[in-house]
Amino acid sequence: MAVEIPTLKEIRDGIISDLEGKLGVSIPAFGKNFLAILAGVIAAKQYIQYLAIQKVQNNVFPDLAETVDNGGTLERFGRVKLGRNRFPASNGLYTIDVTGTAGAVIPASTTWKSTATSTNPGKLFILDNEYTFAATGTEQVQVRTLEVGSGTRLEVGDEMTLTGPVTSVQNIAVVANEDQQPFDAESVEDYRAKIIEAFQLEPQGGASSDYRLWGKDAQGVQEIYAYAKSGESAVVNLYVEATIADSTDGRGTPSAALLEDVEEVVEFDPDTTKPLEERGRRPLGAFLINYLPITVKFIDVDFVNFTGLTSEIEATIETVIGDYLATVRPFVAGADVLADKNDELSVNDLTAVVIDAIPNTSSFDQLILKVDDVAVPRYLFLNGDIPSLDTIQYV
Repeated sequence: MAVEIPTLKEIRDGIISDLEGKLGVSIPAFGKNFLAILAGVIAAKQYIQYLAIQKVQNNVFPDLAETVDNGGTLERFGRVKLGRNRFPASNGLYTIDVTGTAGAVIPASTTWKSTATSTNPGKLFILDNEYTFAATGTEQVQVRTLEVGSGTRLEVGDEMTLTGPVTSVQNIAVVANEDQQPFDAESVEDYRAKIIEAFQLEPQGGASSDYRLWGKDAQGVQEIYAYAKSGESAVVNLYVEATIADSTDGRGTPSAALLEDVEEVVEFDPDTTKPLEERGRRPLGAFLINYLPITVKFIDVDFVNFTGLTSEIEATIETVIGDYLATVRPFVAGADVLADKNDELSVNDLTAVVIDAIPNTSSFDQLILKVDDVAVPRYLFLNGDIPSLDTIQYV
């Protein structure tokens, strides 16, 4: 049972009431009085004790545990159950096409800056090792982002320019490949959710829950959906949903680099403290695992004859619909709790969500739900289908 913390005034009033009852006196509420002052001092001490007890209680389990920086135990749970701390923000590595003449040397620590037309303009990239051109023409070098996080990410084809001239080397370089995706630091709540899920899911040597736990050892993964491929034996389709910040489209679609990371951790435990023979993961009976991106299903919502509409109500509707869609996900038997199954989206569901959020003075005649531009009364999300809000219109 959670500790209920009374207010400082409630504690003080309780102490005064006890003193009055024991001493048979009436302690005035105003003016200087020794017993009133004493009650205030004791109340302050007791309030601190209540806070300390609550902190201890919250940190007994990971669902309410605070971070180690705040005196909590969350990372301790993570190290025990996940075998790691929170993922820090990381650099990206890119192979770029650079043009120069034979014998031209690009010194170590040479930097390029992404151009204004690139995915993330104005970001710096550094060459860690000196490079010498073997012949005249275009050759490839690997550069590293100077900053960490998804805000430095570039796409294939993006351009960057040298921040200073290099003899016999052209100023402009082009991104040829993303070798390592830059990631944002893992949020406390994402880390907490993974810890809780690891406690809830029992390792079974290759069940759908195992693929989910294994896949989340890769940084940038929001969720894993594993299914036996229909019509083929010993083949697994593993759909990967990226965190919004680390996705390619802001809707959860993983990059090719992230899919490779997931494949690596599913095949081989990244915990290097374990003996080599204990790090293999893929079940013997799994002949093939297909590592696939989720499929974004664009959701459009039209309101017919909405009355009492204001900008504040519009913002509220967008928020509640977006929040609700974030809870609608494909169901994976053996990895998801049946009682929490929420893989169907319907007009009735959205109507109820909106009505609960708007004032009684507002109303609408009809809500039209569209999935990929097709009006439907309901839609079942299967395999790697993920809903994502596209537009809300008032007609």
